[in-house]
Amino acid sequence: MKNDIITIQKKIGVAADGIIGPQTIRALNNALGITPARKPQWPTQAEVRKGTSCFGRPGNESVLTAIVPPYPLLYEGKPVRSIRVHELVAPHVLAALREVLEHYGQDELHRLGLDVYGGSYNYRASTGGSSLSMHAWGIALDFAPAANGYKVKAPRASLSHRDCRAWWEIWESHGAVSLGRERDYDWMHLQFARLC
Repeated sequence: MKNDIITIQKKIGVAADGIIGPQTIRALNNALGITPARKPQWPTQAEVRKGTSCFGRPGNESVLTAIVPPYPLLYEGKPVRSIRVHELVAPHVLAALREVLEHYGQDELHRLGLDVYGGSYNYRASTGGSSLSMHAWGIALDFAPAANGYKVKAPRASLSHRDCRAWWEIWESHGAVSLGRERDYDWMHLQFARLC
């Protein structure tokens, strides 16, 4: 089976690693003329902060919903029962977590530290700033915080490494933005708001 996947990957022009990940799926869709569902176009940070976006006002806990992660997550060494996020991003968060579990498997997620959760909803200012964080709307999540601190840049940030590329591609397929991939800081952080 793995050799068949490698053969297909060579034919469609992607890295022949024998793993069916987001790049292979996109290349197969292109080769077969399949148009996958469009990823959502989330509002910009500026629109979110103005209160003119679909996410409404910050700190509105009535629009938060709890999702149960599809694989064990730890927060400060303790198991996470649920994650609270804005109801509009909840299906995308759950789908992305399921996809990364399917892609990596639980052992690899643990090895990469992708089972270490750093938080989601939190009514607070951005780190190093006075504007509210996207966490205040429940549209941002942090993962593997110890190895991906706010000022840690690539290649020191573990989430900047090649073996985390599929992690980011999966989140990005749901419209999430990585501050690390976009600006090379705060690699732990992903959000459902565009930077521009």
